[in-house]
Amino acid sequence: MSMIAKSEGNSSIERLEDGVYPAVSSMLIDLGVQLSEKFGKSSRKFIIVWNIENEFVEINGEQQPRIICKEYTMTLGEKSNLRKDLQAWRGKQFTPEELEGFNLLNILNKGCQLQILNTENNGKTYSNIVSIMALPKGMQVTSLENTVVFDTYDDKTWENYTKVPSWIREKIKKAENLKENGLDLYIKAVDENMQATEDS
Repeated sequence: MSMIAKSEGNSSIERLEDGVYPAVSSMLIDLGVQLSEKFGKSSRKFIIVWNIENEFVEINGEQQPRIICKEYTMTLGEKSNLRKDLQAWRGKQFTPEELEGFNLLNILNKGCQLQILNTENNGKTYSNIVSIMALPKGMQVTSLENTVVFDTYDDKTWENYTKVPSWIREKIKKAENLKENGLDLYIKAVDENMQATEDS
């Protein structure tokens, strides 16, 4: 597993109201090495997905957990959003040893509180996570039976590609490191199979 951080939607679904919600992390999705056109450099990105406790939406006639996610650069640099959010979530600073290599699997299936605000941009409203906090003492969230990890560098996790939301799969396809270990060919084969199933 190489999900190690180191120091240096659907418009028809009613949005959550602004507020603080208990949640549990359900997915860690590696986006691979992504080029930032704004900054003109490439870095490894990933997404944390949380299930909002006791909040559900109906999708294709089925009740599904309501989810929300946030994208991060995979670094625990002093000014990184990941470091700031994880320290607030865990309720403690990272030790020097942890900053040398923190396994992100440690945060999977863990509870927290998310402060969510709806903001408008270019005529569209988005629900954004503006802060992450540890759960109050004594408060618990429901532990998940199934969690998802997708790591572009670990072929043992590639089978979870089909469990990743489609809009995130499109981000993964833009990764610069897909050809390093054959993930590009794997994704192509899976996509073709999925398309064939839909057409049949």
